[in-house]
Amino acid sequence: MSDAATSDQKTVRKVKKTSYKPSPSKPWATATPEEAGFRGAALDGELAELLGGDKTGAAALVVGGKLVWERYWRGHTPTTRFDTYSAGKAYAAAGIGVLVDQGKLGIDQRACELIPEWGKDGRREITVRHLLTMTSGLHLDYAAFGAEEDPTAATLRWPLEHKPGTVYCYEQATAQALGVIIERVTGNQALDFVQQKILTPIGATETMWMMRGGHCTTWRSVYTSARDLCRFGQLWLQKGVWEGKRLLSESFIMQARMHDPIIEWAENDSRQADYRRRNWGWMLFTNVNGIWEGVDYGCYAFLGACGNFCLIDIRNDFVFARLVTPEGVDHAGLENKLDVTDKGVAQLWRTVLAARA
Repeated sequence: MSDAATSDQKTVRKVKKTSYKPSPSKPWATATPEEAGFRGAALDGELAELLGGDKTGAAALVVGGKLVWERYWRGHTPTTRFDTYSAGKAYAAAGIGVLVDQGKLGIDQRACELIPEWGKDGRREITVRHLLTMTSGLHLDYAAFGAEEDPTAATLRWPLEHKPGTVYCYEQATAQALGVIIERVTGNQALDFVQQKILTPIGATETMWMMRGGHCTTWRSVYTSARDLCRFGQLWLQKGVWEGKRLLSESFIMQARMHDPIIEWAENDSRQADYRRRNWGWMLFTNVNGIWEGVDYGCYAFLGACGNFCLIDIRNDFVFARLVTPEGVDHAGLENKLDVTDKGVAQLWRTVLAARA
C-alpha cells in the first residue's frame, strides 16, 4: 500500500478543487423491447401507468447492454439530470473499490490512518468495512447532519454513539467519511476521481455531484440522467468490465452486493426498521434476504429518497432506472407511493418483470 494509506498521518493532504466539466454522454446502443425479450405494449401500458401516475420524471430500461425503452414526464428529456439522493452512495463505494483494487486502501484498514482527526478517541477503531456496512457507530442525527453547510468538516468532528462494528445504523456521516478517504488518498475530489476512473470510461459524462463546503456530498446527491444512471448500473451488472476493460474488480462488486457477516452479527439500531440491516450490502441494498418479494435473490439496487432507483437484475440481464427529483428545483411534494425501500421497489421490479415476453 502507499504511504498515504498506511502511515499514521500527522498532516492532511491538500485536496484540489474540482476541475471536472460535464459534457454530452455517449449514446446507447439500442434495441426494440421485442428484440430484448420484452413486450413493448406492457412497458408502454402497465409500467408507464405505474410510473407516470406516481410522480416519475424519467425512466429507462437497458437489457443485454442495449437501451430498449425509456419514458419522460413533466417536460424532462434524456439529458435532464436528477438528484439521486442516497442512490449516490454507490458512487462513493465504487471510488473506494478502485482504491482497494489499486492496493492503496484496505477494507479492514482503520479509517483514522486517513482521518487522523478520529485517532484520539473511540473512532480510531472504525475501519473502512465499518463505513461501507453502516456499522461505524457514529451518532445518528439526520436533521443535524443534513443541515451542515460543510458535511466534510462535520464528519471530522462527528461523535461516536456505539462501539464500531456492534450496531447497524443507516447514518450519513458514515457515508461522507468515504469521500474524505477518497480525497486524502488521491488528493482529488471524489467527483474527479470517480469521473476519471469510472464515469468517463463508461461514457456517463453528464453526471455531477452535489458540492457543499468545497467537497462532494458522498452521503447523497449524485446528479445524473436516467441514461447515465443505467450506464453506472450496467458496469456493476457486467462485474466491473466495460468494453473489455476492467474498471472495478469483480471481487469488490461481489462483496458489495452480498450481506457482509459483520452486518449479520451487528444489532439493529432501534430507531430504524430491521429490514434495512438484513438487506444492506456495501452502500447499496441487496435481496439476499428477500427484502423484495417476487424478485430474484441475486438482485440488488441503488436506492434514494423519493423513489430514485437503479435496479440491477442479474438473472434477467437488465438495469432499470427511475428518477423523480430534478436537479436544482424544490422537491417538496415529490414523495410518492413507490418511495418505499421494500414494498415500493418490489412493486416496480415485479411490474418490469411482468413485461417480459
